[in-house]
Amino acid sequence: VKVETTTTSETVWPDISACQGLQLIVTSTTRDYAGYRLSFGHHRPPNAFPYIYGYKTHFTLESTTATTNDEEPQVIQLPFESFSDDWDAGTGDVLVTCSENPEYCPDWATKQNLYSIALWGEGVEGDVDLQVSRMEAYGCYATSTTTSEETEEPPTKDTTSMEENQETTSEETSTTSPSADEIILEDFSLTTPLHEWGTMNDPVMGGKSHSAFAVVNHQDGGYGQFVGTCAIVPFLHAPGFVTLNAGGGLFQRKTTFPNVATCQALKLVARSRVDYEGYYWSFGTVHVPGGKHASGYKTPLPLLATSSNDWIEVVVPFSEFSSKWDEKTGHIQVTCAEDPQYCPDAKTLQNMKRMTLWGEGVEGNVNLEIQSISAIQCASGMTALEQPAQLRETNNNFGSGGSWMILSLVAGVMAVVWTRRRRRQSRHHDTTTDGTASGAYSFVPEIQLPETPPKSSLCHGQGDLV
Repeated sequence: VKVETTTTSETVWPDISACQGLQLIVTSTTRDYAGYRLSFGHHRPPNAFPYIYGYKTHFTLESTTATTNDEEPQVIQLPFESFSDDWDAGTGDVLVTCSENPEYCPDWATKQNLYSIALWGEGVEGDVDLQVSRMEAYGCYATSTTTSEETEEPPTKDTTSMEENQETTSEETSTTSPSADEIILEDFSLTTPLHEWGTMNDPVMGGKSHSAFAVVNHQDGGYGQFVGTCAIVPFLHAPGFVTLNAGGGLFQRKTTFPNVATCQALKLVARSRVDYEGYYWSFGTVHVPGGKHASGYKTPLPLLATSSNDWIEVVVPFSEFSSKWDEKTGHIQVTCAEDPQYCPDAKTLQNMKRMTLWGEGVEGNVNLEIQSISAIQCASGMTALEQPAQLRETNNNFGSGGSWMILSLVAGVMAVVWTRRRRRQSRHHDTTTDGTASGAYSFVPEIQLPETPPKSSLCHGQGDLV
C-alpha cells in the first residue's frame, strides 16, 4: 500500500540539496510492522521496470513498551546516504545501496526539487497505520544569499591545511570566481554540471573491469566521484581500463568545450582516495595515422591517495599531452617535446569535443573525486600564431578519427565482423564514428505510477496511511 503526494507542473519543492536527510515525526498503532518505506523523486536506474522510480529506503519504528504508548510521537531521521534508486519491484528491498555504489545515491538535481514523496507499506504482510504530523529536511547548512548574482552552492575548498601558509584571499576567490586567465571547463560544485558524464570500460572481448560515476553533495561541496576496478583482461593477461567521459561514449550526447587555444595548461582540482598508479587524462578526437582505436591527446595523471578533504590542484601544460600513445597500456610512446606533430593542435584546443579520465594499464581499484576542471594561463588577445610552436595547428591532418569507445559496448562476435567489413570498405577514406556513453544520472519523462501496487505485494492496509 502506498500514499504519494500529488505533483503537477506547477508544484515547486524547497531546495534541500544542502541538507543531510529527511526527518519524519510520526505516531503509529502498528509500530512492529516491518515493511515501512519512504521514497522521493522520479529518477530511475537504466533497465528498471516502467513503474519503478524514485530513491527509496526502509525505516522501522520503536516498539511500544511499558513506558511508551502508541500516541507518543517518534522522530525518524533518514540520511540521504540510506536511499537508493536500485530497488526490487516486488518487495521494495534495496538491491544496491548508495554506500555500495554511488551511482544509485540521490543526485543533486533531485534534492533541489523532490518531485514527489511517497510512504509505503510494502513486501511484508500485516496491518499498516502510520500518522505523520510533520516531514522536513534536517542537517541543513546555510548558503550565501548576499547578492542576487551569487549562486546557492555548498562551501568549496577547505584552505586550512594544504594552503594554510598561503594567502587565503586569492585562493578563496579562485574557487568561486575564476581569474581572468582561467576558463572553466567543468565544475561539479554547480547545481548542474556543464557536461553529461558517463563511464565506459573494457571492450566486450573479455574485459572484466567495471566503474560508476555520481555527482555527490557533501558538506565540503559538490563533486564528481569516479569509482571502479581496473581488472585483468583474461585473453590479454594484462590490465584493461575504466574511463569517465564527457562527449565520448555510446548513447552520450555530443558536447562543446570552450575555446582554450590561448591557454597554456589544464588544471584538475581533485583527490584520490586510493593509491593507484594508472590514472590518465585525455582530450580531443584526433586519430594518429597507422593507429587502431586510440584517439585524443593523453598524459599520465600523478595523484597520491589522501584521506583528508583537502583538494589537490594538478596543473598539466598542454605540451605534456601527446596523441602518440599505446592503446594497450596508455603509456606515451612519443612525447610532444620529442616530436611536435603529436602536440595538441589549435583546432582541438578550440573545441576539445571529448574529455576522458582513465584508470588504465594498472590492475587495482579507482576512486577519484573531482571538483573542477579548467584551462589556465590564458591570454585573451592571443591568436594561434602567437602561441608556442608546439601548440600551433600542424599539417598532420589527423582528422577526427573513429571512436574506439564504441568497441567497448558492442556485443558479440558479429559486431566485430561487421566492424572489420566496414573498415575494408572504407580503407581509403577517413571514417568517423561518434560514440557516447549513458550518463550516470539521465532523467526520463515523468512516469505515472499505476493506481494499484504490483501483484507481488504481500501486505494489506487497514486504517489511514496519512
